[in-house]
Amino acid sequence: MNSQDRKQLGIAEADAARAELYDTLGQLSDRLNYAKRIDDATQRVGLRIREERTERPLVFVAGVVAVAATAGVIVWAIAKRAGRNFRA
Repeated sequence: MNSQDRKQLGIAEADAARAELYDTLGQLSDRLNYAKRIDDATQRVGLRIREERTERPLVFVAGVVAVAATAGVIVWAIAKRAGRNFRA
């Protein structure tokens, strides 16, 4: 193998290593970009909610009522506990 062949082989290996590094950095960037992941998850949930609302409106309304009732019970329990702690 002459020096020109070795040089070409070295360049090819460096290009392959560079491509692998860029791929790894891209994967890490996707995994560590929490803001983008949260935005993507929010969009997926929003899409599922819109689909549910159009496909099965009664189930959607029941879900909204259940979430509202749960939130109300939690707020009531917190307010009740805070009121007790305030008086004591």
